[in-house]
Amino acid sequence: MDSVNFIKNFPIVSFKKGDVLLSEGQVSESLFAIRSGFVKVTSIHEDGTENLLWIEGRYDTVPTEKFFSTREQVQYFYTALTDGSYYDINKKAFLEFAYSNIAFMTEIAKNMSNHYDDLLLRINSIEQASVQKRLIATLYYLGEKLSANDTVDFIEEGLRLTHGELAAMVSSTRETVSLELSKLKERELIDYDKTKFVVYLSKLKQ
Repeated sequence: MDSVNFIKNFPIVSFKKGDVLLSEGQVSESLFAIRSGFVKVTSIHEDGTENLLWIEGRYDTVPTEKFFSTREQVQYFYTALTDGSYYDINKKAFLEFAYSNIAFMTEIAKNMSNHYDDLLLRINSIEQASVQKRLIATLYYLGEKLSANDTVDFIEEGLRLTHGELAAMVSSTRETVSLELSKLKERELIDYDKTKFVVYLSKLKQ
């Protein structure tokens, strides 16, 4: 049995935008293989504000950091960013299958490596000095995650982010992010209106 057929043996659970799939401090015996839609991973500051750490999408299995961890409690909040669905995988069965199937274990290692690369991109985006640089780095991270193409339309890929959500990703305000997005549009690094949000990865990387 290959990994895809193994995962498809588990029940499909639908979620709506705003549903909390996992909460900080929760002990979960399941892993979620996202079938459609997007999930945001967040932490909460002491002042109650939300810090949007990264985004998980189709083909991602979450929480990745809990695959082999001895820590039982979830460290972050996993909240539906859009409507979607996932395969509800029993973690014990998942690990038993992984340990007995070298091809599946290799695939897990590859996925964890990609997840680590994603986190490094996010760290790089957060460490940028100005809001504009943080925004550029974040848009580049999201564009690479969504598509292998140089031109990526977030909305076409199923991800519609508000200015407030982008602000939470770059530790800024919605008003500042709106202003910086306008500047990036003027520089033709991105293009957006009510029907599209396009980023040009090669231009953002320069």
